[in-house]
Amino acid sequence: MPDKYKKDISIEVLVGLFMFIVLIALGVFTIVLSRQNFLQKKYPIKVVFTEVGGLREGDHVFLRGTQVGVVKSTHLEDNVVVVQADLDVPTNFREGYKVEVMASSMLGGKLLKIYEGPQGTPVLPPSAVILGEKPIDILEELGVAVSGIKGMAEDVAAGEGTLGKLIKDDEMYEELKGTMKNLHLVSDRLANGEGTLGKLLSEDDQLYQDVQASAANIRSITEKIDAGGGTIGRLVEDDQIYVEAQKLLEELRAAIDDMRETSPVTTFSTIFFGAF
Repeated sequence: MPDKYKKDISIEVLVGLFMFIVLIALGVFTIVLSRQNFLQKKYPIKVVFTEVGGLREGDHVFLRGTQVGVVKSTHLEDNVVVVQADLDVPTNFREGYKVEVMASSMLGGKLLKIYEGPQGTPVLPPSAVILGEKPIDILEELGVAVSGIKGMAEDVAAGEGTLGKLIKDDEMYEELKGTMKNLHLVSDRLANGEGTLGKLLSEDDQLYQDVQASAANIRSITEKIDAGGGTIGRLVEDDQIYVEAQKLLEELRAAIDDMRETSPVTTFSTIFFGAF
């Protein structure tokens, strides 16, 4: 075989080998970037939805805020949407569970969020049908909100409701205008130091100083009472005075009881001797 043909074959072999290596490298990089471990055990689940709001194959599955799998397929079956996903961890659904389709970001995309249910509640059997929540359509909700705002604007324009009456009713407008004028007058009086509240707020701080002095006197009296000073302080602090006062009350009570007991005899004697 001529050297020219041998050289051509060698180049083709090298090119083919290079392409083969490139394909293998692309496959490895694809596996690494997709974070898929084909040797890891998978735990399949099936969830039934009335609609899935754009969820599709390859979307992530989250459990307790952690990605635990991917959606494998979505297909219609008997007027419902069946979603099948492969999880990296086993999942035990309990009573009170929730499975939702949520937006993965403001720019779009969906994810499947799983809540297994409260701790301590009974675990559902493996044959139980897992039902998913109806997803919230942000655009639909936004449309409802816009419609509500539009309706409010139309009611205002028609003079309906409180705000509409304020705009359309001249009498209510005049009343509101008068109220604002009165508030303005009150504000001016306060600023000029008129009235009790105005004097309290005025730049002349004599009233403030008087109040402060009174508070200081009250504090001084309180401290003296706490220290046992003065008559009230002694009454509060001296237990002997309390004991003597208690004895005095007991003696007074005994004297009143004696008077009550001797009162009938005294009355009878007075009547009897008074007859003679």
